[in-house]
Amino acid sequence: MAVLITALIQVIVCIGLLPVLPSIAETQTVVIAIDQTILHMNQNIQKILDKSNFLTEDNKPLADVQFVTIISDNNDSLETLDKVCAQIKDGAIVLVDMTSPNVAALLRSFASTLGIAYISVVDNSYFRYGSGDASLHYYVEPTAVEMLRVVADIVIADDLNNVAIVYDETFDIQNTPRRILTNVPAQHLYVKMSDDTTVTRTQIEMLKKIEIRNIFIIGNSRNAPIFLEVANTYTNFEVNWFFLTKDSKLTCLNCKNEVRVIVITATPQPPAKTQYDIFMKQILDPAVNFNRDSFKTDEALVFDLVRLIKLGVNTTGLVPIVYPDCYNISEANDTFMMQSQSIVNSFKQLSIHGVYGPLDMENDITRYRFTLQINQKVFKNGNVAQNTEVGNWTEALVQKDRLKLASGIKSLTKSDKKKFYRIVTVAGMPPFVYKTSGENGTKAKYEGYCIDLLDRISFLLDFEYDIYESPDKLYGAMDDDGNWNGAIKELIDKKADIAVGPISVMAERENVVDFTVPYYDLVGLTILMKKPEFDYSLVKFLSVLDEDVWFCIIGAFFLFSILICVFDKLSPFSYQNNTIDWNGEGSEPRVFTLKEGIWFCMMSLTPQGGGETPRALSGRLVAATWWLFGFIIIATYTANLAAFLTVSRLETPIESLDDLSNQFKVKYAPTNGSNALIYFKRMADIEHRFYGIWKNMSLDDNLGAVERAKLAVWDYPVSDKYTKLWETMQESGFPSTKDEAMEKVLTGEFAYIGDATVNKYATLTQCELWEVGEEFSRKPYALAVQEGSPLRSELSNVILQLINQRELEAFKTKWWQKDELDCPDIEDESDGISIKNIGGVFLVIVIGSALALITLAIECYWYKYKPRQKKKLYVISSKDNLTKSESQTTATKGFPSSNQLSNGHTKDGETVVNGKGPVREEGHTNGGFVEMTERL
Repeated sequence: MAVLITALIQVIVCIGLLPVLPSIAETQTVVIAIDQTILHMNQNIQKILDKSNFLTEDNKPLADVQFVTIISDNNDSLETLDKVCAQIKDGAIVLVDMTSPNVAALLRSFASTLGIAYISVVDNSYFRYGSGDASLHYYVEPTAVEMLRVVADIVIADDLNNVAIVYDETFDIQNTPRRILTNVPAQHLYVKMSDDTTVTRTQIEMLKKIEIRNIFIIGNSRNAPIFLEVANTYTNFEVNWFFLTKDSKLTCLNCKNEVRVIVITATPQPPAKTQYDIFMKQILDPAVNFNRDSFKTDEALVFDLVRLIKLGVNTTGLVPIVYPDCYNISEANDTFMMQSQSIVNSFKQLSIHGVYGPLDMENDITRYRFTLQINQKVFKNGNVAQNTEVGNWTEALVQKDRLKLASGIKSLTKSDKKKFYRIVTVAGMPPFVYKTSGENGTKAKYEGYCIDLLDRISFLLDFEYDIYESPDKLYGAMDDDGNWNGAIKELIDKKADIAVGPISVMAERENVVDFTVPYYDLVGLTILMKKPEFDYSLVKFLSVLDEDVWFCIIGAFFLFSILICVFDKLSPFSYQNNTIDWNGEGSEPRVFTLKEGIWFCMMSLTPQGGGETPRALSGRLVAATWWLFGFIIIATYTANLAAFLTVSRLETPIESLDDLSNQFKVKYAPTNGSNALIYFKRMADIEHRFYGIWKNMSLDDNLGAVERAKLAVWDYPVSDKYTKLWETMQESGFPSTKDEAMEKVLTGEFAYIGDATVNKYATLTQCELWEVGEEFSRKPYALAVQEGSPLRSELSNVILQLINQRELEAFKTKWWQKDELDCPDIEDESDGISIKNIGGVFLVIVIGSALALITLAIECYWYKYKPRQKKKLYVISSKDNLTKSESQTTATKGFPSSNQLSNGHTKDGETVVNGKGPVREEGHTNGGFVEMTERL
């Protein structure tokens, strides 16, 4: 078969369809381009390639393949390409790429153009877009790519923050986009190691200054000890050390002080481990003591890659790919393409046991199934005082399945004692921070919303703390010279680690400290005032007139009632003095007794009217006088009531900052050194600057006449509201403390401008106060830490967790309701009179109805019940008289006398009482009114 293929190729060459091909050879050439840095770090690679023919598999020889090494310069990709092209002139079947990303892209495209099988051992993530023919490409993942995954897994598992990655060129990090901790919520920075100890000291001092807590040294076993030994000379530089290397050991001969390092190395796996060890001892000089500590992952990868190529290439029948001028190829030859595709497919079918684990393909990527051993080494006086295996890492899809710690090991960081932090706060800011004790020299204790939050964070992050109050009892403000006070100054001076309380996130504060994510809603400024005092009264409608006026009106009422009665009694023309003039037709004319006089005067004041007027002219004059008096009184009362209610509604309360600035009665100001003071001061300064800009524009001589005319306006075009507010505040004076401000507010002539939370708490605990207006200048509350502190991310993560679990809502409900009083609502008289003021009118109805019921009861008793009792007495008396009368009649045989009839005798079935006439069944006499009058 091989002879036929050779003959066919020679015929095609004769007619000029292919470049001149060499005869089929049993020994084939593989070109391997290696970055010079890799060769420098792994000096045994060249020996492995040169002695590859010594390799056997199961005591059987492998394919006869020679490896031609081309050393690549990272900065010169064209030079590398020229070297590869020169080798292609001599023929090759495979191109192996172990160069840098700068060179690999060019080689990949070159291999596709020539149609040569291409094995890439360069991080595939460098290539954003696919290039070349994928069927010709076989991708082997570099050992650095897989080993670096352990760094992210450790950071996530131990929740590390403020991480420094110190590296050399071993892992090619200098060429990466530094994505080791991509999507990992941890602050980190990269530091490249230097051979110069002076530079190393500068780097370590920088890391110490910014309080780096976790350092990963990623490099070889020659450079790492230099950095570690220099760091060991510094005191109070307590960090968690991690060392990731492609080598097999770490020494620290000059580490005098005790230092603990987590060492991460790859673990060789049998049987390839034994095969590699035998091969290396065979090809190396016997003087070289090659042992387990001499293993390097890159050298082992080249060893396994040589095995893979020799197993996957069947040299029999292969044609070397030869191009006399590889720069003038427009399209790869089909024969070469088919041969190269066949070689790549055979590679993809293979799976071998590598030195550091299985080497097989998954998702078109061939990689080691690494097992990284994690040891804890303690160095002291240059020796290894302790070496303990604390875990291992194995490649897996799920992060939690990759990193496994040894039994009893909970963390790779130091955990022998809890972390301790100093917390600064400001007491007297309920409901956020209360100071519950601390008088008479006792230790101060605090509670509140922020203290509950701090306790919850300390539990989740497992740290202890000591809390103290800011010396000047302020959260912090910057003066005109740039100096800070309060809790912010404590953080700047590194006297405290965390500042806790209702601390607003402000731009100038962010320049000197770091803030966590907000733990509370946006909080602005509001106006706190004393509640307006409303005079509630059930008989408010009576307060329209003075008490003396009401007494005079009542006196006039009874006076005219008596006068009408007297005039009707004395006047010879009144009806009661001329009863004979009534002929009995119609209703009986009115007799004005005292009762009727009172009723007449009362009814005259109502729309119903007084009814029938006196008959006599004198009585009518008295009634007319009363009518005129009543008309004037009613008109006066109505007018005064309307004016009284209107005046009370015209008193418009302060409802906004504009209302406050437009009045002069109430003074206002924030507390000295507060956020509100800074806000108004800056707003006034901004207005002043705007005025200066406008003034300079208006007076600019460089402007033309037309442009100047456009600026010629009578009024200043920008508001000066805050300038006026600031001037008024300065005249009013700034209260020194919040308590002083509250005392001034309670006087009723002062308005306090402060944080909405402070004012809201004041209204909940003091019913005399209320908030007016909408919030302005809103800012979030957050915890503050030192600038660059790793606590920022740790605290932020916990706060976000608590927000998602709605624990902060529970804190808010608990502390806002703790001291809340049940204050009465404020009646808004602008929308109408409340029941508290008009209720007396309904009370009149109740009282009148009650009096009517009482009167009805008296009437029923007097005119219905009592006469029945008297009738029973009359009946009894009549029977006694009748018995006596019968006895007398029998004796005299005559009729009763008129005296007997008048004393109660009956006549025609009726009872005659004292000669007054018959008595009806109900007890009323035929006289009716006369009888009732006599009874009265």
